[in-house]
Amino acid sequence: MESNKAVLTADIVNSSLMEGKDLNDLIVMIRSEFKKAKVASEFYRGDSFHLLTDVKDAFKMALSLRVLARQIPNAGTGENADIRIAIGLGKVQDGIKSMALGKGEAFLLSGRELDAISKSSVRLSIRCSDDKIGAGMEALALLADMILKELSIKQAEVVSELLMGYTQMEVALKLKKSQSTINKLAQAGKWSQLEKASQIYRKLANYILD
Repeated sequence: MESNKAVLTADIVNSSLMEGKDLNDLIVMIRSEFKKAKVASEFYRGDSFHLLTDVKDAFKMALSLRVLARQIPNAGTGENADIRIAIGLGKVQDGIKSMALGKGEAFLLSGRELDAISKSSVRLSIRCSDDKIGAGMEALALLADMILKELSIKQAEVVSELLMGYTQMEVALKLKKSQSTINKLAQAGKWSQLEKASQIYRKLANYILD
């Protein structure tokens, strides 16, 4: 039996240049995100991973992982850490026991796309076999990628909380900052655009699920 799923294949960008503690902290945060989302996942080669999730949740998961990384410095590059993610949408064989042995269209699309973007500056891409929505998915990934690459650590911290569903007032209380500061950071981090992109993604995802 097969069902429509999303496979995220990813690696931590320039992980070899990160301080050991910073890299370990990021991996712990990623694993915690997997556990919280209750998704099937598997690390390989130390800094790379596969993730299997529902189609409708894939884009938000990718955003969440990217903003986690953007909160951690990469001393070797002088920039914030980042994660390169390729999302493949399509059929997957049910009952997968090992992500490394996973079979199906979504695995193929995701793996091939990560190989492709590894040779470029792109750090988020979506591929599906449905031409009707493929271009729209690619455009959403491009928009989000442009925004996420520019996030500061403070902006990423706020966007991460907003992605979890907290209001700006709740984020202000949690981070012990004024609501006006949170609002400015959310605007600078282009939160409204990311939120809109996520909403559009879920609408497009319905065509795959139908």
